[in-house]
Amino acid sequence: MTKSTIYIRTDQGNTFLGVPYGNISGDARRLLELIDGITSVDAISDKVPPSVQVRLGEIFAQLLAEDLIAEQTVTDRAAATEESGDASQEQYQQTLEINPQPKKTGPLPDDDGKENRRRIELERELAEVRAQLDATRARQKEVEAICHRLEQQVADFEQDKHRRTEENMREPAVKAGAGIKLHGSLDNLNQLNQALHDQHLILDNTLKLRSFQVQLNAAPHREDTNAGEEKESYANPNYKKLRVLEFFKGFANAELLHFLAIAKWQNVRTGEIILNEGEVGMPFFIIVTGSVKIIKNKQVLACLGWGEFFGEFAYLSEHEPLRSAQVVAETDCELLVVEPMDVEFSSTQMRLHVVEALLRGQVKRALLSSRRIDSLMNRLDFTTGHDPL
Repeated sequence: MTKSTIYIRTDQGNTFLGVPYGNISGDARRLLELIDGITSVDAISDKVPPSVQVRLGEIFAQLLAEDLIAEQTVTDRAAATEESGDASQEQYQQTLEINPQPKKTGPLPDDDGKENRRRIELERELAEVRAQLDATRARQKEVEAICHRLEQQVADFEQDKHRRTEENMREPAVKAGAGIKLHGSLDNLNQLNQALHDQHLILDNTLKLRSFQVQLNAAPHREDTNAGEEKESYANPNYKKLRVLEFFKGFANAELLHFLAIAKWQNVRTGEIILNEGEVGMPFFIIVTGSVKIIKNKQVLACLGWGEFFGEFAYLSEHEPLRSAQVVAETDCELLVVEPMDVEFSSTQMRLHVVEALLRGQVKRALLSSRRIDSLMNRLDFTTGHDPL
């Protein structure tokens, strides 16, 4: 297959394309709709999203193998006509009769183009959000490191408060130098904190925009499917458990049912280790009942409960899937285990809802870290007796 290759749809291809929910769907259906016996492979490539472009050869091979398309051939008479540039209307009509053009079915070109452009825009937005998330995570690690050092300084300060008070009275110059150094650290912390807030605003605005776009695009189809989906949803015993969780706030009934189909349930006992720091793993976990502790360097960083999630860094960052902390069950827990590959093979709207829920949780945690830093800074100012910077 070359970039100039031209395909036509076979009768079987037209038949399959005419069935709304037939054996051909997804990206293969999208390409089959674009094949009209005139447009080359190179031109078709420009009309599909990047995620489909990288699989173009594979999808064309699938369509050929299933006898849904065939390579366009030009007869000798048609080729001679093209070279001379002087063919009669009768010769042109004979060429068409030998190689009849398939009747195009499926959505109108304008609708198809809008859907492609919308998907390309959403994929680009997702890439931008992931880049912003990486930058925010790097900032957050810097702030956490500084926060850890300051907490250690506060603990040492409280233990030796009386001794340091006596030393500072004897050596005013030493005390002044220590105060200047501490306030210099707080200055740096203020700058990092402000940068973190800026990143949160960017992420929050991006998530709101994308959520609005997805809801707007889904509105015309939602009314037709709500009745059947509600009936099937209430028949599922676990539907009500998930519907009340914050994570699934933006999910449609069909998406929630699909999530129940791909996720696995896991029950753990109090004190059981769920994840170990440094081990390799891609799945992330959603807490349906119970609570867990996040532990790093033998210190409890956070406690997560009903409706929250953990282990999502490997999926969001797409880096080496190493666990960054240990997770231990604080109480008996019921967990949903989600494999990222199952999410990636779901619909575009489903993937966007999952990423949006994960990023929304990340922003909330970052804001809690920011408040914790502010509280620590206020505590330091109160302890040292200086006015806040």
